[in-house]
Amino acid sequence: MDAYLIPGLGADHRLFARLKLDDVSVHHLDHPALPRGSTLKDYAAAQALRIDTTRPHVLVGVSMGGMVAQELAAITGPALVILISSWKGPDEMPWSIRLLRGTHPERVLSRAVIDRSLPVVRWEMGVTRPEDATLFDALVKSCPVEDLKTQINACLTWSGPERRVDQLVHIHGDKDRLMPIGSIKEPVVISGGTHFMVFNKAGEVARAVNDALLRVRPVSSST
Repeated sequence: MDAYLIPGLGADHRLFARLKLDDVSVHHLDHPALPRGSTLKDYAAAQALRIDTTRPHVLVGVSMGGMVAQELAAITGPALVILISSWKGPDEMPWSIRLLRGTHPERVLSRAVIDRSLPVVRWEMGVTRPEDATLFDALVKSCPVEDLKTQINACLTWSGPERRVDQLVHIHGDKDRLMPIGSIKEPVVISGGTHFMVFNKAGEVARAVNDALLRVRPVSSST
């Protein structure tokens, strides 16, 4: 069984450094650089080229990666989609995010604006420990501003997957400030989990992911 891990907005494979999954072959799908105006469907189409659909596989997506995973599901036919700190559609977005739809807040971004905003963004993401801040800051600073703008716009203009994903598990933290759990339908709850929990609560998140994988692992003949 192959597990394809898709990081969140502005992040890459380093986000999963502490996530230990059992009995699967892990593959990382970092976000490609796409032109301005690209949608999450465009990201999914690009990522689909990197997935071996002849083998049983699962998609594991964090935040934006979870949205891309739902779009990918219609293309690659995974055995299971696992969302971590994500949304299943606009109806799970809080009002503060819905207000931004159509306003293009990404247009004001520059490297200077991003650097000045880091303390606030760290707080919203639940990044408090120095070792977590080191990785978070590195992720933010290594993502090109143009890529970040494209990703933000793609997320804010997303209308949800055309086809509902039936085989889906949604893991969410009850302390997520960016994506409050009150709007999330039927989550597997991580107590004390923030939006950065895939890294700073990796053990608990991994247990939840591995539990979810049990439902599909028996049907595969090999990893």
